[in-house]
Amino acid sequence: MINVPVEFIPSWLLTCESVSHHSQTLLKQSRCAVVEQDWAEAERYALNARDASQRPGQIVDHVIALIHLADIYRGVGRLGPALEYNEKAQQMLKNQSGPTHYHNRAVADYALGLIHHVLGNDSKALYWYEHAQALFERAHLHWGISGDPGRQEQCNRVIQWISALSESINGQAAALPDGQRFNLAWLPVFHTQKPDQENQYGLARFLITCSAVKTDEIRMGDQIYTLLQPNGQPLPPNQGLDFRVPHFVVEIKKNGRGEKGALQGDLALVRATSPGAAPAEGTRVGQSECGDFFRDTSGRINFVGKKPHIIGGGGVVAVLQPKL
Repeated sequence: MINVPVEFIPSWLLTCESVSHHSQTLLKQSRCAVVEQDWAEAERYALNARDASQRPGQIVDHVIALIHLADIYRGVGRLGPALEYNEKAQQMLKNQSGPTHYHNRAVADYALGLIHHVLGNDSKALYWYEHAQALFERAHLHWGISGDPGRQEQCNRVIQWISALSESINGQAAALPDGQRFNLAWLPVFHTQKPDQENQYGLARFLITCSAVKTDEIRMGDQIYTLLQPNGQPLPPNQGLDFRVPHFVVEIKKNGRGEKGALQGDLALVRATSPGAAPAEGTRVGQSECGDFFRDTSGRINFVGKKPHIIGGGGVVAVLQPKL
């Protein structure tokens, strides 16, 4: 299972300017329902958009609807239909030539890599991630010529995110027996103090036994972390964490008020307690929205300055401390 941040869900990355107004409205409603985790409503809107696009001359509309549906099915664990729709979308988009299609073609390749990653098809995932990165680089040049710095920034962020996904595959090969791969939960890690805005993302690897986290198998890169309660005390054995609810990991940049037992270099495991409304149209979310924060006595994150969409109303459920 990979907990994909909202800004990196493939359907959120698509450019829909050429899509009909009717389809755009339906797909926007589908994305909002995904954020609220109302999967039935999200599917209904996306199916309506797919059905409305099954007419000559609406290939892009149809492909974009398929990618939305694939995201929904991946989100609810229906990996067969998700793979089918991702493959169909990629096949249809690869025949769309010209720089205006680089971005959406990159998204389709990334989406296909993501579903293979979830399925444990590591070599195929790496293949499609590599293709996606190359196309996002070409799209970055296109957006520069077109004068769209916002899309250029988005391309840079998603390239970094895909690099983190690829590194997670390369890093796990020698560390885990094959039988454990389907018991893994990958959670995104947002770094707050990396120089030059590089390597802002990582993934923390949790080994799940039934519905509980195996505390000695929490890893990010080469570092193993120990789970602590938000107050710094040891976590009870076999503490259950429901990863059907979005979770994220944020680097603790510096100590602040209420930081009992947490030091710079520790990580905060955050559960999204209220998904909330989707970001407003045109809003950019990502590493630029992460900032200094402190934890209050209840364990909730309080950001100094603006509060990012990427964490939303989340609360800290555990502290990850490097194991020496």
